[in-house]
Amino acid sequence: MKDSHLFSSQSMRGIIRIYNLQTEKTLLITSENLSQDIQKIRFDLDLGNFSNRELQNEYEEQGLEIYTIEALLIAEKKENLNSLLRQGKEKLEELDVPFYEH
Repeated sequence: MKDSHLFSSQSMRGIIRIYNLQTEKTLLITSENLSQDIQKIRFDLDLGNFSNRELQNEYEEQGLEIYTIEALLIAEKKENLNSLLRQGKEKLEELDVPFYEH
């Protein structure tokens, strides 16, 4: 059985993770529309316009190949994204994952 939500017209909400495969640093971002925001993040990084300067500078120095930009957590319909963000961050902190300063 396929994941039908991947092909639905309804936008999915949740938490996006930008992950540097070399440094293992992570940035978590809330999103009301995961697929649209992932594209926007990629576009902003490519243009040098991403809001997190540390991540942007590393991206420019190291290139796209060492980054993954993905949906880390999918929110339920009425789920609070800030609570979901806290939960995701806490789980990653338990694993000693380093973070980009927000």
